[in-house]
Amino acid sequence: MNVFVFLQTVSIRRYNNCEYYFGVFRSLILMMVQNSDQLHLQVNLRHLRLFALVVEIGTTRGAAIQAGLTQPAVTQGIARLEEQFGCELFQRSRAGMQINSSGQIIYNRAKRMIDLLGKIQSRADLLRRGKTKTSTKTSIERTVSSAQLQVTIAVANARGFSAAARQMGISEPTVHRAAREFEKLVGVKLFQRVSYGIEMTQAGQDIAKFANLALYEISAAFEEIAESKGAHRGRISVGSIPLARTDILPQAIASLCAQEPYTSVEIVEGSYETLLHSLQNGNLDVIVSALREGAAAPEVSEEKLFEDELSIIARAGHPLAAREDIDVADLAAFPWVVPRHGSPTREHFHTLFADVDLKYGLIESSSLIMLRALLSKSDRLALMSRRRELYEDQQGLLLSLPMALPFTRRPIGITTRRNWQPTHLQRVFIELLKETAQLET
Repeated sequence: MNVFVFLQTVSIRRYNNCEYYFGVFRSLILMMVQNSDQLHLQVNLRHLRLFALVVEIGTTRGAAIQAGLTQPAVTQGIARLEEQFGCELFQRSRAGMQINSSGQIIYNRAKRMIDLLGKIQSRADLLRRGKTKTSTKTSIERTVSSAQLQVTIAVANARGFSAAARQMGISEPTVHRAAREFEKLVGVKLFQRVSYGIEMTQAGQDIAKFANLALYEISAAFEEIAESKGAHRGRISVGSIPLARTDILPQAIASLCAQEPYTSVEIVEGSYETLLHSLQNGNLDVIVSALREGAAAPEVSEEKLFEDELSIIARAGHPLAAREDIDVADLAAFPWVVPRHGSPTREHFHTLFADVDLKYGLIESSSLIMLRALLSKSDRLALMSRRRELYEDQQGLLLSLPMALPFTRRPIGITTRRNWQPTHLQRVFIELLKETAQLET
């Protein structure tokens, strides 16, 4: 598929237990600038570091001395960045170089990228502690290339060199060489061969996460530069748990696209654990779901939008639908469809039947389509968000039974990376989510 066509669509993907197809190209695709002639343009990470040095030291000469390079090399690196980003980064005068607004955007992202590369260094040094007498002699931050990072991420997602090569459209030897060069640079074993191909070691997974987040910052820099020029063609990726979706999310997306018609939105469905992993790796920008509160991962931040509770749903015409008084024993007499273990809804299900034996076995599914089909063709019951149930009731296929479940009340909100710095478009989307939630409550 043409990449430009892909970015002009709103796509929905469903996850299984791995991110085989998702995330391989996200960093590469997002590193696009303003026109199709520059789709495959890649920034030299060392040029970004030199640029940051010039900003901090104040002169190209001082940056050259600090980096151990010639002044013309630094000047050429800055010029190359200006060409790639399509803007000047400094105001130049006889008095010297003063960073401008575009330069400040890129500097902020470059510093975040450099910090993430530093985390790769720190992680590698920590893993080698006790195995070698010193840390790596070569600075990862100074020498790593974007190609090495992209290949490592691709191998991690594709679980193999050949699959990564096919997905990236380059030769397998090229992928193998770049991945092994990065492994040598890091000084830690990143890949291990298993029966079904290549698997990342735990160290490799940790380092691939920082690599992906580093490339995310460059992608965000391109988006923010484009935004500063009035070209609002940004992108946002939202994670959503299938049975937890409400009308809040589609309404916020519709409002966003009405304001910014060239915006690309990706909605990714999956279990909370899978979505959380993608969020932490930089493949998602935000998750909309029931909040985990005290059980949330330390790397993420949660913000409540509203509270919701669960309803018991059944098909129209269900034997219990005409009853005015229903108890737990009545519910236990019918078969159920439940979400996977570990989800808040599943925990509430077990709480509901803690003192009652179920008569039938359970069907476990988090697919809304499957849930609708199973309930409409049988007398099975299920738990569903009250907001979701109201929508289903309007369609006339499913309805809620007259039994309140106040103990299932839970906060619904957004989850983001704790140190996330959203682009203008992403900030607008978050505000629209909040505004939509307020209007609906």
